[in-house]
Amino acid sequence: MQLTDISVLETVSDWLIDHRQVWLCTVVSTYGSAPRPIGSLFATDGQSRAGSISGGCLEEAFLKMINQGEFTGPACLFDYGKHHNEEGSVFELPCGGTIRLLIEKLTPSPDSINQLSVWLKAEQSCLSYCRRVNLESGLSQIEAEGQCSNQAVSVEDKSVSLHYAQAWNVLLLGISLVSQHLAQLARLAGYTVKICDIRKDLAGDWQYASVNGGVDVSWQSPDQFVEQNVNSCSVVLALAHDPRVDDLGLMAALESDAFYIGAMGSKRTTATRIERLKRIGEYSEQDISRLHAPIGLDIGSKTPVEIAISIMAEVIAKRNGIKLAKVS
Repeated sequence: MQLTDISVLETVSDWLIDHRQVWLCTVVSTYGSAPRPIGSLFATDGQSRAGSISGGCLEEAFLKMINQGEFTGPACLFDYGKHHNEEGSVFELPCGGTIRLLIEKLTPSPDSINQLSVWLKAEQSCLSYCRRVNLESGLSQIEAEGQCSNQAVSVEDKSVSLHYAQAWNVLLLGISLVSQHLAQLARLAGYTVKICDIRKDLAGDWQYASVNGGVDVSWQSPDQFVEQNVNSCSVVLALAHDPRVDDLGLMAALESDAFYIGAMGSKRTTATRIERLKRIGEYSEQDISRLHAPIGLDIGSKTPVEIAISIMAEVIAKRNGIKLAKVS
């Protein structure tokens, strides 16, 4: 599974440093309609909230149970949808399903702060890892995994193992308003994001640098940028409208095992680009078929943010194996 809630971990870390007690919930399984995917996180200090494990109803109920003195142990598994309320009837999710949660009660101590720090570093490495939580002590440990486990979660008598796959990343070629919105959307969706360009005269146009909570531009040749960062979980998007940036990056992507390769532009621009790639790189029709262009779902998008939404929606659909209408 993927960790899509890294911002929750950062918030939990801040709460612990601020000497607040925290309850951290992780979705470990669902039955019936699933309000959130396995691995989703929700955290609360009893008042403030971060993340989500449902559409809101479950978070409200969980907060109420905490205030009633529930979940006092260091860690436990809890099945919401199978427990009983004060009147003896079974609580049910609005969707009719059940959800199993790993609930960890984190105290503001050096140990818990260090465990969160180790977890954040493992996630930021973008590599596969396993997090094991001891249900009796509440202690957790991180172990590197050479490859992704076939199981997202494995439960034993006294521990829960959460297996996180190598992070998906989005490699953006070229500074633009669309790429800026895409960087923001992709990060919100749980992808790591990197961007490159060679046109340093456009440096002032990039408003989503790390000082603003975003990503910094790598000023290097697009082909080298792709070669250094691409893997089978990579999405490569050419957005520069400049062959010096787009073509070099796309050629490197076509020679890689990138999961998704896309380029922005009109049908006319796309046809010209494909002819150019065939001529320069001598790519076959099978090679070119990996290129998604023009990218974006047909939602009538016109503005940069709408275009970014249409592109990110197509990437997510592709990752989830869903075929949707293309831009006409």
